[in-house]
Amino acid sequence: MRSLFALAAACLLSACAQQSHVQLYPGSPLSAGQVLTVVVPNELEVQTINGQQLPAANWSFGTADKRLELQPGAYQVSAFYKNGFDIDGGINHEVVRGRSVIFTIDGQGGELWELDFDRPQGLQEAKDFENEFNAWAVNTRTGERYAATAGQRNTSLVNNLLGGSTAVAEQTTVAPLGATPATAPAVQTAPAQQVIAPMPNAATQQTLPHNDATLTTLQQMWQLLSEDSRATFLEWAQQ
Repeated sequence: MRSLFALAAACLLSACAQQSHVQLYPGSPLSAGQVLTVVVPNELEVQTINGQQLPAANWSFGTADKRLELQPGAYQVSAFYKNGFDIDGGINHEVVRGRSVIFTIDGQGGELWELDFDRPQGLQEAKDFENEFNAWAVNTRTGERYAATAGQRNTSLVNNLLGGSTAVAEQTTVAPLGATPATAPAVQTAPAQQVIAPMPNAATQQTLPHNDATLTTLQQMWQLLSEDSRATFLEWAQQ
């Protein structure tokens, strides 16, 4: 029985390890020597790669780092620091989101790049990331380190949670900068007189991930609402 449990645990760990590898190029999986791998620490949230939002870039299991597999070439990765801290002896929980930075990567097949930053020693140091965030990308083959450039401040919590986009279709792949993207199949459009305007809430089809960070964030937002706002929200939720 014990050996059976150990075997099941080993299989589970193996599956979890595979979940951290995310293929962001089209077609069948390629060998390690044909792809550019970028390791993203679990504390970094990817906003865009080459201007495209790719929800899969943030898939990870637990606290595992994310390993993004890309076509060789040049990329600009916009990301920001996000991590939770226990406060008041663990009674409460605060999620810190730093300002975004842009990592510049230009890698070849078989190369491994790592995104990194100065790790905060506590909540206050993490909060400093809201104004200034020093980060860099490292080419592990050459040892060269490239400083990230400052991006925008995270002024909208809800915008970050939703990815800041109203597009319904999710991007699953991204091409290197300057590359010609794969030709998409032609889509037949309806005549102008037959176009039906979308419902006002059509852009809200995206859903938030079901995890502790989402729940904590919603709880914090609830605490910020006035009594009138809470009552209005509850009325809307019951519709």
